[in-house]
Amino acid sequence: LIEAAGACAGVELFFDQLCVDVEPSKGAAVFQQADGSRVRVEADLVVGADGAFSAVRGVLQKLDRFEFSQTYLGHGYKELHIPAEPRASASEGRIGSARLGEAGHQMQPNALHIWPRGGSMMIALPNRDGSFTCTLFWPWEGAGSFGSLKTAEDVRRHFAAQYGDAVPLMPTLEHDYFANPASSLVTVRCWPWQSQGRVVMLGDAAHAIVPFYGQGMNAAFEDCTALVRCLAAHADQTEALRAFEAERKSNADAIAEMALDNFVEMRDKVGHPEFLYRKKIEQTLHAADPERFQPQYNLVSFSNVPYVEARRRGEELARVIDVVAAALPMGQREAMGEEKWAARVRELGLGRGRVDGERALIDISPTISEALCVWPGDNAFTREVLADTEKGANITLSTIRATVHLGSHADASNHYGKASEGAVGIDAMPLEHYVGACRVVAVVAPTTALESGATLSGRRIVPADIVDFDKIKEPRVLLKTGSFPDPERWNADFDALSVELVEALAARGVITIGIDTPSVDVQDSKDLPAHRAILKHKIAIIEGLRLAAVEPGVYELIAVPLKIKGADASPVRAVLRR
Repeated sequence: LIEAAGACAGVELFFDQLCVDVEPSKGAAVFQQADGSRVRVEADLVVGADGAFSAVRGVLQKLDRFEFSQTYLGHGYKELHIPAEPRASASEGRIGSARLGEAGHQMQPNALHIWPRGGSMMIALPNRDGSFTCTLFWPWEGAGSFGSLKTAEDVRRHFAAQYGDAVPLMPTLEHDYFANPASSLVTVRCWPWQSQGRVVMLGDAAHAIVPFYGQGMNAAFEDCTALVRCLAAHADQTEALRAFEAERKSNADAIAEMALDNFVEMRDKVGHPEFLYRKKIEQTLHAADPERFQPQYNLVSFSNVPYVEARRRGEELARVIDVVAAALPMGQREAMGEEKWAARVRELGLGRGRVDGERALIDISPTISEALCVWPGDNAFTREVLADTEKGANITLSTIRATVHLGSHADASNHYGKASEGAVGIDAMPLEHYVGACRVVAVVAPTTALESGATLSGRRIVPADIVDFDKIKEPRVLLKTGSFPDPERWNADFDALSVELVEALAARGVITIGIDTPSVDVQDSKDLPAHRAILKHKIAIIEGLRLAAVEPGVYELIAVPLKIKGADASPVRAVLRR
């Protein structure tokens, strides 16, 4: 990659230049050279890609309202080695019982090898030269820790007890153990990632993660592509950097959490029969419908699906597996036979079967908490606990305060119209708008511009922006734009509806329009043309939906608002059923 970068026109590479300071207001960086001297360089944009202990971030941390956290695992890691075996050697004693590849691997090369030991583990990954890199993930202190093995005899005895099948493949075990360092595992989170439109961070400098999904470098590469795209899309560099950090922050947080979760899974669960049974259900569902039932690991490791969406889809699949496992507990596979068991798994998972008389529901509402964003200037959600059983009270009792336009919510027509125009409060909105057949549609990147005078970068969706617009026959339509990805982090450039689209949907008999953004109009709209067109056709609005994990298609919508007399909106717990 360095050689490829050096071959690009206009690129100069400098080595042994340690970044020691930045000046965000001037777009300047200070470097210490090999001889100890320092040089100051100014640029249009300084990109800090200087790792988990970033000097760039160290400067930004001193700025007002900069958020930063650094969390270490109670485990460290140490690398060991399994050498390649000559191709002529006998296969006796190899792990995995697979044929050797050309490189002479001593274990199955097309696999991740894990020795889970509950609280610690060893893994091995193949290298192209036929060797394997083994990595210990052990606690720092206590029994079976890095601190407990002091001598070569300690190492031999511990490995013979815990990893006996691997020891014969590791001729340099004792030497490697004491020669190679034990290193820490850290997760770094911070915000914002840019300062004054002149300095921006990416990669580990902005979001260092633990390595249990193998996504640290890939996440950094995704940062690069997103940064390039945002710089190309925005004439103003500050707006471009804000759009970049808004897009990437939620995804960086998602992969950080998934990596930590995967550590626990690899360390503690992969050897348990219950875990293996759930994996068998997952594999059966994936084989039945590869698009609908994609394992989270596949989405993260082998697709370009954003991490936030991969996590949501993984959680949704886990809920489906919960339903199947409850109906078919362990032991049923053997009792029914593989063919009948697999058929029942497919029936339950695909929604054709019944569990307790119901099909699985898909939750498309964000969680309401004090972290949930509301429209700028609206009352954010607060909850005051008046009594708490955990603190000795006989009941838990609380009171809440918030805007009625909270999370996934239904707008009443009196929110944007007058009684003389037929507008009513939420209690008088016809219930049939909120229950019944609906179609979820995907929106491609809109090409229409903002209305005249607008300053934000949100776009208005037209019919041509909707995939398979001509297939819409259902009276309720939910628009999956992906332009407001994190309900806990506000971005003002979300997509909105054009009057042309409202008219086209009304012509197709649509009575309800839902969207995964805070509004059907762009944020800085004053005359609300989409709202006015919707009022004219007596269409209902549902805003703030979470549709990232929902595949386009036909569903049953259930999103009934509260019967609040005269109110201009109501939160809804929106769900889909297929």
